[in-house]
Formats: sequence, C-alpha cells, structure tokens
Amino acid sequence: MPTNDANTARAAESNTRAEELNKEKRRKRTEIEKKSRQDAKRCKLDPVIQWGKYNPDFPTSGKAGELELHDFLGRLEKISRFAESRTNATALLLSQLRKSPKLEILSQLQSKLPHFPQDDVILLTDAKSLETCLNQPFGVPLLHRATPNYPSLGSYTQFGIQDFLKHLAEDEEASISVYDYSIEDPSQRTRRTTVGELLSCFWSGNVRGTALNFLDIENRTRIEFCPYQVILRNITTRIDARKQRDKGKTGSEWTAEPRKEFFLLSLENAISTIHVDTGGVVTWVLILEGRKIWYFPRHVTAQTVRWLSFAGSQTPEDYRDGWVKVELRPGDLLIMPPSFPHAVYTPEKCLAVGGQSYTAGNLGRSIEGLKLQEDHPDISNEDLDDSVYSTLARILNECGPVTTYFEKAQVASGQSLFPSLRDPTTYDKLSKNSLADILRSGGVAIPSKAKKIELLELLKKNSDTRAACTPREEFLEAFRKFCDEFMADGI
Repeated sequence: MPTNDANTARAAESNTRAEELNKEKRRKRTEIEKKSRQDAKRCKLDPVIQWGKYNPDFPTSGKAGELELHDFLGRLEKISRFAESRTNATALLLSQLRKSPKLEILSQLQSKLPHFPQDDVILLTDAKSLETCLNQPFGVPLLHRATPNYPSLGSYTQFGIQDFLKHLAEDEEASISVYDYSIEDPSQRTRRTTVGELLSCFWSGNVRGTALNFLDIENRTRIEFCPYQVILRNITTRIDARKQRDKGKTGSEWTAEPRKEFFLLSLENAISTIHVDTGGVVTWVLILEGRKIWYFPRHVTAQTVRWLSFAGSQTPEDYRDGWVKVELRPGDLLIMPPSFPHAVYTPEKCLAVGGQSYTAGNLGRSIEGLKLQEDHPDISNEDLDDSVYSTLARILNECGPVTTYFEKAQVASGQSLFPSLRDPTTYDKLSKNSLADILRSGGVAIPSKAKKIELLELLKKNSDTRAACTPREEFLEAFRKFCDEFMADGI
C-alpha cells in the first residue's frame, strides 16, 4: 500500500505539471491576442484623409513675372478641389457609423456604395498594394500617404534640407539650374546659377522676395530613395534580370547601373505651371521635408494633352470637370501615369526626390505620350533627349518575355502613330495631307505649296537613302519590328 507521503508527493507533482500547462496555455493565449491586436491595427482603415491648410494668396514683390504666376495660381485654385476616392469615402462613412448596429452599417454600405465618387487617385496602403498597381495599367495617380498605420514606402526619409545643403556645400562654385518666376519672359525663367546662390537662399534670416525652384538636381549622394517596388517593376530592371543567367558572384559579368534620381529643392511659394514630364515616362515623387500641393485635371486623355498645347501652360480653364489637388507631406509618395499634365505649388520650403521609369502595363501609353510630345513639344518643360529613343528602342527589342499579350496589344495599337518611311509602294493611294504627315514624322522638311507628286518623290528619296542611324530611327525600326512580330504571332 502506498504511504500517505507518497500520495502527497504524486499529487503535488501532478498539480505542478497542471500549473505549468496552464501557464503555457496562458502564455500562448497572450501571444495570440497580441498578434490579433497587431493584425487588427494593420488592417484598420486609417481615419479620413485630412488635407492641410495653406494660403495661395501669398505676397509678391510686384514684379510682372510674380504677378503673372500669382494670378495663375489663383485661377487654378478656384477650379480645383481635393481628390476623392472610394476608399476615403468608405472610411468617412464608417467613421460616421462606428456606433451604429451592424445591420445598419451593412444597410448604409449597400445603399451608398454605388453612389461613391470615382477615384481621382488610387490610394495605396502598403508595399503590396503598390506592387499590384504597378503590375497593371493605371490612368490616375497612385498616392501613398504616410501614417502611423502605414509608414512611408520610401527609404531614408529622415534625409532633409539641411542634410542636402551640407552635401551640396562641398562645391559652392558648381553650376545649377533654377526657375525664377520674377523674370517676365517665361522662356527665360530657367537660368543657370551656382550652388553658392542656392545655399544663400536657405541661410537663417535670409529674406527673399522671389521664390526660387531648383529643379532636376541629380542625386549624387549615392543614397537610393526609390521604393523597391518601383525599381522591380521598371521594365528595364525586369529585362536585365533575364539577361544574366548566372545569378552568382563567381564568373558573373553583371555590373550595376546607377538609377537616375533627381532632387527638387523649392523655396516657399514656388510654382510650376502646367506641363507633362518628358518622354512618356512614369514619374514618382517622394517628399522628404516640407509640403507640395499637386494639381492635375480630373480627366486626362490624349485630347487633354493637346488642349494643353493649344491653351498654354498658364491657362487652367476649360479642362473637363476641372482640376484635382492633393497635399503631399513628408514621407508621402505620388506616382503619375505617362504624359500626365500637372502643376505644383510649394507652400513652404520643401525637399523632394523623384525618378522616372517605364512599366509594362503603361508601355502603350508611353508610346502615345512620346508621339504627343513630338507633335506638341511645348507641353513639356524639357526637350526630347536621344536617350528616350534609345531606351524605348531597347525595351521594344527585348521586352517580349516580360510582357503579356494584352500589354503587347496596347503597344501595337499605336502603330499608326509612326508611319514608316521604308515602304513607298502604297503611298500613291494616300492623300496629300497624309503624305505630309508621314514626312514630318520622319523629320523631313516640306517645301511650301508642294504638290502631291513632289511629296511622293520626297518619300521615295528618303526611303532609298535613309538608314537607321539616329536614335529616333532606331526606335522607329524597333517599333516596326515589334508590331510585325505581334501581328505574325496573332495570326
């Protein structure tokens, strides 16, 4: 028979094991509850976007150029309103119904969702949503607002104005471009100056009547600010990843090419009038310090861009349904589709960084934007550089494995935008105006009052003598080849 002492010992041991099991269960339950709270916090809709206040009616020195842009901004403000989105409308509705019964919430959502506004911007929540959007065509800007729930998608966002000034101060004699809108003639407002003048604008106590905009300062800090999702979805990155079959270090011939980024450093009240970015690129902008107000038309088509050419960079009126604006704060990321008209106001000193790329989903739109800029060069603040044609030629020659049938179809649909100069056999069936368009697209000068037979002779001459030697001609040849291969595969 077991003794009382043995029974007591076994009971104590059993109680100890039970207590340890219960303790382990409590620990696991606590971990699960903590993880659930963290997941709920990550999934929680942020509060409705609160756009910041600013005063566009800033004082001027009375110079003609300043008054002109002050008037432009005032007219733009009158026909602009902050961006709307279905995501933001949903957050607003849920905030109003947070104390309502669940059935009431469901009823309100069902009745009001069909009437929510169309997206002026696509609101991003995290890296995954950015990657999803970059994988497909998008016709309105992508916007990520940095919040406690959704931190900035950019890297090194603590790099501010003073850090940048210290970097520039290494060479105060270096030249730099600045947009000075106190100059009356718009064509002369972009001028060359020195880093020394730039630094003086940011000295403590310095009072300057004119807001200067230091644009397109190359990022030579060796810091990469671009979100990695933008880098990985850049079609040239995807092409390069397939070219080097050996991914290891040993025996590799791979060399990293630095991605070009640019800084935008602006004084308070700086203004950029309406324009599109050159070359049909997708443009990303990340705010590092300060704020910017970004304006763009509510509806953008090829006709919108043509209207910009006709109306000019300081005429915001008569755009369909007016203008949209967004406030960009430190950590915020904005990504614009190709050839997207926009204007910018800087209500306080600001440092931003940005870059440009091509994506598979928007490659067709990029080709169309390139042609729009060729036909209407005044829509952009920059001239078309040969590097644009060289980059697009390379993409068209090598993008086959990284583009879908739909993406290829979008590119090939623009074939008629660039008539070929190499097949004159069917030109006699075209009208005189069509012949003139073909010659102009090839950069051929047309004599005034030329007859159709003379245009045909010019076409034959150029078809016989021109070779694919310039970057633009290399692009045209790559585009023709791409379209021919697409049509052959489709058949």
